[in-house]
Amino acid sequence: MGQKTTAQALREQLMAPRAIERVHAMHALELELEDARANPVADELEAFTARGIPYYAPEDPDYREWVAKAVAYWEKLHTDPHAPVPRMRAAKARGSRTKHHA
Repeated sequence: MGQKTTAQALREQLMAPRAIERVHAMHALELELEDARANPVADELEAFTARGIPYYAPEDPDYREWVAKAVAYWEKLHTDPHAPVPRMRAAKARGSRTKHHA
């Protein structure tokens, strides 16, 4: 699996004020899926990326948690395939406060 970005670069792009940088970061995660179909986390990552990018609010703890989860998925694809990925809290899993930003 060829690494197309780093965890730090992914985090920086997802926190970037320009929307296009966040879109590029999500695309990088989607590219990882192409190389990682055998990885147990691939289905979870696919569902995560399918929900899109939430409303950009870098000071919001919920947005920061979303960024951390995206980075955790990326790291999991490149490290121990049995390491747990952090779960979103129940409110976010149900979809509350999920304003999407294009």
